[in-house]
Amino acid sequence: MGTEYKKLSEIGDIITGKTPSTGNHELWDGVIPFITPTDIKGYDAYYIKSTERTISDYGASKQTKTILPKNAICVSCIASIGKMCLTKCRSITNQQINSIIPNSSYDYRYVLYMLRYNLPYIQLVGGGSGSGTPIISKNKFAKFKFPVETDLHLQCKIASILSAYDNLIENNMKRIYLLEQMAENLYKEWFVRFRFPGYETDRLVTSKLGKLPSSFRVANMGSVFDYYIGGGWGNDDISDDYPVEASVIRGTDFPNVSRYNISSCPRRYHKISNYKSRQLVDGDIVMEISGGTSEQPVGRTILVTQEMIDRFKDGKVICASFCKLIRLNKAAVSPYFFYYWMQYLYDTRIIDRFQLQSTGIINFKFEAFLRKGLVMLPPMEIMQHFDNYIIPIFKEINALATQNEILARQRDLLLPRLISGKLEVKF
Repeated sequence: MGTEYKKLSEIGDIITGKTPSTGNHELWDGVIPFITPTDIKGYDAYYIKSTERTISDYGASKQTKTILPKNAICVSCIASIGKMCLTKCRSITNQQINSIIPNSSYDYRYVLYMLRYNLPYIQLVGGGSGSGTPIISKNKFAKFKFPVETDLHLQCKIASILSAYDNLIENNMKRIYLLEQMAENLYKEWFVRFRFPGYETDRLVTSKLGKLPSSFRVANMGSVFDYYIGGGWGNDDISDDYPVEASVIRGTDFPNVSRYNISSCPRRYHKISNYKSRQLVDGDIVMEISGGTSEQPVGRTILVTQEMIDRFKDGKVICASFCKLIRLNKAAVSPYFFYYWMQYLYDTRIIDRFQLQSTGIINFKFEAFLRKGLVMLPPMEIMQHFDNYIIPIFKEINALATQNEILARQRDLLLPRLISGKLEVKF
C-alpha cells in the first residue's frame, strides 16, 4: 500500500453527459437534477445543491447509460475547465461534463480532493487542445494519470479532515439561504401582499402600477438615483496612470460574491479618476448587464453593504465594465427596499424583455427604462421600519460568509499537504 500512479479509468467508471431533446417536453421538468457547468458555482464546490433544469423519469429512461448515482464526481471539461462537484442524488449532466463513479477501492471524497489538487494540470491540458474552445474529451479524461493513495483507510482519513471544512461551509450556506428567504418573504408580505404595519387603516387606490395603498406613491426610478454609471476594468500592472489597486466584481461572480466568494474577484489597478467615481460604498446597487442565458438572463443585482466591503482586501472594490453601478438618494428611498424592488423586476421577467437573446446583453432601451421606468415608493417611515428587520439579517449573512472564507482558506492550505503526503496523517 502507498502512493501509485493511476489512470482515472482505473479509479472508476467514466461517464460523459448528454442533453435530452429540448423540443420534447416529456423529457423535462421532473425531479432528477440536470447538471451543467453553470450550476456548479465555483472551483471549490462540494455537493451540487440545485440545478436550473430537471429531467423527468421518462427522460432518464431514454438515457440510462448517462445516469449518475449519488456521490459521483462531476468535472466540467469544456470552457470552464475544472469546475467540479459531487452529486447529492441520482443525476444527469450535459455533454460539457465528464464524471467519475469511483469503485469500491476509493473514497469518493478523496477522489474529489485529489482532482482539486491536480486542477492546474487539468486546466493546462484542457487549454492546450489546439481548438478555439478549451476541451477535454472523455478519452483524454479517462487517461489522466495521477499519484493516488491506495490505502482506503488513509484515503478516508484524509477525506474526513478536508470534508469537515466543506460540511461546515455547506451548513453555513444553508443558514444563509434561510436568512435570504426570511428577508425575501418579509418584503413580499409588506410590499406585495401589502400587509405592512398599519395596513389596516390604509386603503388601496388605482395607480400607474395597479392597486397600491393610498400612502404609497409612484415615481420614475431615475428620480431616486444620485447617479448611474458603468463599471471599469483597470490594468494588470501598476503605473503612474493606474496607481490604485482594487478588487473587481464581475458578472460571473453574481450572486455568490454577496454570499461567500469574495476571494474569486480579481485585483486590478485603476486610474484615480476611474476608481473614485466607481468605488463601491455602502448602499450601492450593482447590476449585471451582460453574459446572460435563456435560463439565467442578465439583470441580477447585488446590494453592497459596509460589511461586504470590509471583506475585500483594503475595502477597495469596484464593479466590472459589464455591470452598472446605481447609487441611490437615500433620502428618497431605502437601498434595501430598492434592491428587493429590482429583484421583483428580475423575478417577474420584466427585465428579461430588454435582453438581446443572441448576445445576453441588455439593450439600450433598458437605459431609458431604468431612468423613466416606475418604482413604487412606500412612506419613508415604512421603509425605515423594513430596514430595522432586514439590516440584522444582512449582517448575519455577511458574518456567515466571512466564516466560510476563513474555512475555505484553512481547507485550501491543508489540501495540497494532505494529498501530496507532506503532512502525515496518523490513525
